[in-house]
Amino acid sequence: MFKYILQRIFLAIIALIIISFFVYVLVAAFAPDPSQALAQKRLDAGGSRGESLDSIIQKIQIENSLSRYPENAPDGKALQPIPIVVRYFNYLDRIFHGDFGMPIDPDNNPNPDIYTTMFKLFFIPLRYTLIISVPALIFSLFGGIAIGVFAGYKRGKLFDSISNVIVLIFVAVPSFILAPLFISIGVKLGISPVVKDLDRYSFSTVFVSYLPPIIVITLTSLSAYVISTRNMVVTVLTSNYILIAKTKGLSAPQIFFKYVLRNISIPLFGLIFGSLLGLLSGSVIIEQYWNVPGTSQVIVNSFSTGEINVIMFSTLFFTLIGLIAAILTDVAYVILDPKITYSSKSKRNYSLFLRSYLERRKLAKELFAAQKQAESEVANG
Repeated sequence: MFKYILQRIFLAIIALIIISFFVYVLVAAFAPDPSQALAQKRLDAGGSRGESLDSIIQKIQIENSLSRYPENAPDGKALQPIPIVVRYFNYLDRIFHGDFGMPIDPDNNPNPDIYTTMFKLFFIPLRYTLIISVPALIFSLFGGIAIGVFAGYKRGKLFDSISNVIVLIFVAVPSFILAPLFISIGVKLGISPVVKDLDRYSFSTVFVSYLPPIIVITLTSLSAYVISTRNMVVTVLTSNYILIAKTKGLSAPQIFFKYVLRNISIPLFGLIFGSLLGLLSGSVIIEQYWNVPGTSQVIVNSFSTGEINVIMFSTLFFTLIGLIAAILTDVAYVILDPKITYSSKSKRNYSLFLRSYLERRKLAKELFAAQKQAESEVANG
């Protein structure tokens, strides 16, 4: 098991490098250049008198390691852009030294006095994302499993039909449609259309303002748990070992805890980490509607302005969380069900296969030669 975990960690590192490389190349090649916007601001502010826009851009690009002067350049005027691949490996080198960079344009930093490092710029807003994501995960997890189990036991009946219709509605209707509807309903009920800050408002006001986005995220993520749980419960209840358990006289609670819950818990456990990652990265639309000061504000602004350092940090964070979740899920499978084993070395003896193959080739050649000799003797005879 330990060897398997080491293999997965090694593969996760390779996957992280590959993903980060492609993201860096695509952003560097096609995203807007923030140095041009910053240079235009400096030129408009009159802070670089006597300099042209191109010279200001070149100075900013040199400061941020986007361009460089080659060696032996006459008068230092032969400025050349650094190749994207070289810039990527320079970025990796800075990461290993603990430097994740900052936004190239300081105006793209929402609060320069507080967000003095990339960690603060990303993780301080992340707590607001967790405020709406974690409760939504808990409610959707327990609520979805409970509804799915009950619907599985009542398959084909009224509750099963009603739950299926409701789930399909929330699957079909996207969150950017539900959000305006809940904002309108909240305004009618006297709930603020934007979330409130605890430093300025009472706890009850802040709590109520966070309810609509939490409810919307819960409803959209609840459907996956209901559908998965219901289908797995139906599969388990229609299996042969459940019929055998019933013939042995086991009660319904005994069958549920011994067979149903155990069999559905393993695949459901794999959904939890994926759901949390999906909620953290997928709450961008909801945060925009309710003006939640979470990571979505940082990520959306970084893509629109081409702040590659912020984009890369968020990419590395969410990718790393996803890879760790995948490894933990595999380990949890074995803990929940010891029957599951990891792949081991093949018992096939490839050297024996090779010797047998060579021996067959040798015998085939000898038979072919003997056949040719016999044919020639017959022809000469």
